[in-house]
Amino acid sequence: MLAFTLMAQAQTASDSLRDRLWHAFLSPPDSIRVGCYYYWVDEQVDSKGVKADLKWMKDNGITLAFLATDIRNLTQSDNPLEGQTFGKNKFRSRLWWKNLRTALKTAGELGIEMGLFNCPGWSQSGGPWIKPEEAMRNWTPQGIEICKTKEGTDVMCSPCSPEARGLEVDKLCKAHVQKHFESFIGEIIRRIPPKDRPTLTTLVVDSWECGKQNYTDSIFSKFRQRYGYELDYTDPNCKKDLDRLIADLVASEYMGGLTEKAHEYGLRTWCEPYAHSPFPANSITYGSAADEVAAEFWVGDRKFRKKEVDAAIGAARRSGKNRVWAESFTDGWPQLAKDDWSFEKLKSIADRYFHAGINASILHVMISQPGDDRKPAVRPWFGTYFDRRSQHSQDLKPLVAYLRRCNFMLQLGKLLDGANDHRILPDGTTIRFTDDSLFEVIFPDGHQELWNPMQGIRMTGDNSK
Repeated sequence: MLAFTLMAQAQTASDSLRDRLWHAFLSPPDSIRVGCYYYWVDEQVDSKGVKADLKWMKDNGITLAFLATDIRNLTQSDNPLEGQTFGKNKFRSRLWWKNLRTALKTAGELGIEMGLFNCPGWSQSGGPWIKPEEAMRNWTPQGIEICKTKEGTDVMCSPCSPEARGLEVDKLCKAHVQKHFESFIGEIIRRIPPKDRPTLTTLVVDSWECGKQNYTDSIFSKFRQRYGYELDYTDPNCKKDLDRLIADLVASEYMGGLTEKAHEYGLRTWCEPYAHSPFPANSITYGSAADEVAAEFWVGDRKFRKKEVDAAIGAARRSGKNRVWAESFTDGWPQLAKDDWSFEKLKSIADRYFHAGINASILHVMISQPGDDRKPAVRPWFGTYFDRRSQHSQDLKPLVAYLRRCNFMLQLGKLLDGANDHRILPDGTTIRFTDDSLFEVIFPDGHQELWNPMQGIRMTGDNSK
C-alpha cells in the first residue's frame, strides 16, 4: 500500500511538472523577450509617433527594443545626401532630447526593456566629440594618419545624419573608448533621470564595419612588454605578433572597456562579434568580453551565414553564456528591403537558425513612423519592415508568439551532448527541436510528447483553434 501511495505521489509530481512546462511553453514567462532594432531615420521622428511605435510593439508581444538614433537613409558614395528628406529631430536638439525622453519613459510605462546603440547610426563607436588624436589611426610609411575608407575619407560612425557624424574612436585605448561612452551614453544617463528611463538596460554594439587599425599611442610599449623586443612596422617578422596584440586589445580595451563602463551605470553590453569589413579582432575573445552575443541572418540568404553564427556561438560557449541572439530577417538595398514578408516565409528561415543554435530573437527592423499617418511611411534601403505601417502588420503578432515559444524551449536547461537544438533540464527531461519544427519532450520516466509551437496561434484567414 505504501509503495502504491509513493508511486501515485511521484506520478502526480511528474504530471505537475509536465503541466507547468506545458503552460509555460504556451505562455512563456516575461523574461523571454522578443526584441527589435528600433531605428529613427532621417530625423523624421515626433513624440506622437514614438508613443504609437512603442504601443504597437507591446500590442504585438515585442518587449525589448534597441534604439538607434540618427540613422541616415539611402547612401551613395559620390552624393550621400541626394534625394534625402530630413525632419526636425536634429541630433541633440531640444526636440531630440524630448523625443528620447519620451521613448525611454513610454517604454518604462509599457514594460518594454530598452537598449541604446552606443553611437549615432548603427556602427561602430564614434561621434562629433572624438578628436583626431582619439580616433582610429594607422601607421603608414608616411607617418601616423586617421584610418581611411576605400573612398579616402576618414572613418566615421555611420550611417547617420550629418550633425551626428564623427570620427571612430581608437579601439586599442580603453581611456578613449570610455571617454566616448561618457560623451554619448553617459550624457544621456545624466540628462534623463532614472524615473524616466526605468527599463533602460542595454548598450548595443552592432557588427564591425569600420575596417582595420594598427596604431595607438602606447602600441610600442605594449608590444615590447608582451613580446620582449621592439616593434618595427617595416619588419614583416613583426606582423604576426602585432596582429595578435591588436586582436587582444580590441577585445580588452574596446569591448572590455565598454562593458566595464556600462556596468558602472548598471547596463549590460550586447554585441555582434563579427565583421562586415576587415576585422582586426578575434570573434571568440571579442564576444566573450560582452555580456550578450548575437549572430545575424537575412531573408534573402541563399546559404547559411555560418561565419556570423559560429562567431556568436563560439563566444557564448567560451564565456558560459546560455543565450545566443540573432538579428533576424535582415535585408538591404532597394531591391531587397521588404514589405512583402509573411509569417510562413519567415518561420522557415527562423527554424533553420534555431537548429543551428540561435535561441533569442531580435527583429530587423522597426522603423519609427510619424505620428501623422497621412504622411508617407518612412522607408529606408534596408530591413524587413515590421513597423505599424507595414503591409503585413497582421502577421507580426503570431510571428512574435511563435518566436517566443521557440526561444523559451531552446533556452531551458543546458545543451545536451553539444547539439545546438537539444536541451536537458535539471530533472532529466530532454527537449529536441525536430526537423518538422516540433519540440520532442521526453520526461525522466520515458514518456514522450511532441509539442507544436504553432498550437493555438491564429493566422489571418485561419479558422483553426
